[in-house]
Amino acid sequence: MRNSFMGKKERVKFELFKSIVFSKSGLSFNRLMQKHNLTKSTLSRYLNDLAQEVETTFTEKVHLIQNTQTGNYQVQTAESYSIGYLIDYIHLYYVQKSGVFFILDALLKNHYSSVEAMALDLHMSSSSVYKQVRALKEMLVPFGGTISFEPLASPLTGNEVGIRLFAFYSYWSVFKSTEYDNKHYPESWWDAQELEEYFDHMASLSESQRAKLRFIQLITLKRVLWQKNYIELSDSFLADTVYFDTKDTELLPLLKQRVPNALYQKERALLLYATRGLVYNLDSLETKKQIVQHYQQSSLEIATYTTKLMTEVQKEFDLEYTEEGYINFYFYLLILLIYIKHINIDISGYYKNELSFHSMIDYDEANVEIFQKITKIIEQQEFYSKISKKSLKGVLSILSLTIYSGIYLNKKAGSMSICVIFNNNLILADGIKKIILDVYNKDRILFTNDVLQADLVISDSYEAANSDAEYFYFDEQLNPEQWGKMIDAINDIFYKTIFLG
Repeated sequence: MRNSFMGKKERVKFELFKSIVFSKSGLSFNRLMQKHNLTKSTLSRYLNDLAQEVETTFTEKVHLIQNTQTGNYQVQTAESYSIGYLIDYIHLYYVQKSGVFFILDALLKNHYSSVEAMALDLHMSSSSVYKQVRALKEMLVPFGGTISFEPLASPLTGNEVGIRLFAFYSYWSVFKSTEYDNKHYPESWWDAQELEEYFDHMASLSESQRAKLRFIQLITLKRVLWQKNYIELSDSFLADTVYFDTKDTELLPLLKQRVPNALYQKERALLLYATRGLVYNLDSLETKKQIVQHYQQSSLEIATYTTKLMTEVQKEFDLEYTEEGYINFYFYLLILLIYIKHINIDISGYYKNELSFHSMIDYDEANVEIFQKITKIIEQQEFYSKISKKSLKGVLSILSLTIYSGIYLNKKAGSMSICVIFNNNLILADGIKKIILDVYNKDRILFTNDVLQADLVISDSYEAANSDAEYFYFDEQLNPEQWGKMIDAINDIFYKTIFLG
C-alpha cells in the first residue's frame, strides 16, 4: 500500500511478522530469507529487532520464538489472541514510529504557527519536520489538500471533502479497530451511539464497523466545530444523494445545535452518503431495496447512468439478475458513480497493492478477457469522459472491480460431477460422498457412476478417466492430510468453475 505510513525497514519487519503468524507451524530461517529476498545478516538483524518489538507491543504477553525441535520461527502467546488482533497492533506499533504519521497526528490535533514552532513542541529538529511535512504534502495532493501554518487557517486546507476523506483513510489504515487515544477530544464526540442507531444493523455492528463510524463522526465534528471548516456541496450532489436519508431521525445533535440549518443539512447529506460508501453492510436488504426503487423511479441522471451500465453488463455477460444480486449491485454501483461524478479522487493508494488485480486476474487469460470487456463497456459510458485524467487510473480500477463483483453476485453457480470408487473398504465410498455433501452445496455436487462423465474421480486404484477429468488418488483413509487434500482438489475445481468458467 503506497500510503502505509511505514518506513521501509518497518514494512519489511511487519511483512515478516505476518508470514510467521499466518504459518501454523512457523517458518524456517531459509524460507523467510527466500520469501522476503533478504540476506542472511539482514534477516538475522530484523528477526532480532522483531522479537524485541513484539514483546514491547504486547507487554511480554506475545513472543517471537525459534522452536527448539523444528528450528522454525513461531509466534507464541500467553493468552488467546486472534491473528487479526496481533497483526493490527504490531501494525500500529510500526506506524506510530513513522515520522510522517507522527506529524499528521500532531497537525490534526494542534495548530502551529510555523515549522519551527512545531519542531520545538515535538522535540524534533526543524530539518526533520520539514522532511516529514514535504512527504505529507505529497500524500495530500490527490485529495486536493495542503498544509498551512497561517494563523487563521486550518493546518490542513483545500478541498474539504478530500481532506476529510484523507483523514479518514489515514486514521483507519493506522488504527483500524484498535484502541485510539481520544483524550484530545470531548468524550461526547467519541460516542457514536446515535449515529449507529440510525442504521438497521446497529445491534450487530462489528468492532471494525463501530470504529469506522466513530472516526467519521470525530473527523466531522472536529473539522466543523473546532476548525470551522465547512463543506461546499452542489445542489446536484444534494439531489443525487437525497434518497440515502431514509429516516427522520436526528443525527449529530452537537452539530445541529451549533451550526445553521442549511449547513447541518449539507453535513447530514454527506454523512449518510459517505457512511454507506465507507462502512460495510449498515442497511438491511429491505432498506437497500427502498433506496434503489426511489432512484429507479426518479428522473436523476445518476440513476439513468446506473441502470444503463447494469443493463449493458447484463447483456455482455449474459446475466440473470436475482433480486438480491440486482439490489446489491445497483446500490454499490450507484454509490461509486456518485463518487466519480462529484468527488472523483483517486484513493487507490489506500488499498493493498494499490488495487493491482488479483494474481488470478493478472495471470489467467479468461479473467483478463473479462476485464477487457468491462473496460470497453466503461469507456462507452457517457460519464467516462468526465473522469479527470489524474484520477482515471485509480477510479477505473475500483469501478472495474465493482462491476466484476456485480457479475459474480449474479452469475449462475457452476456444478461438478464426482465419481467415487473405493475398493478396499466399500462403505467408505458412501462415507466420502456424505462428507462432500456436508461441506458443499448439494445443488452443486452431482455424483456419477460413470468415470468418463466425471469432472473429478476419487479412487484408491487406477481408473481410465476422461482426459479432462481431475484424478485424486485416495489410498490412506486414516490419514487426515489426505482428506484435506481431497477437499483442496474439489476447491480447485470449484474455483475454476466459478471464476474461470
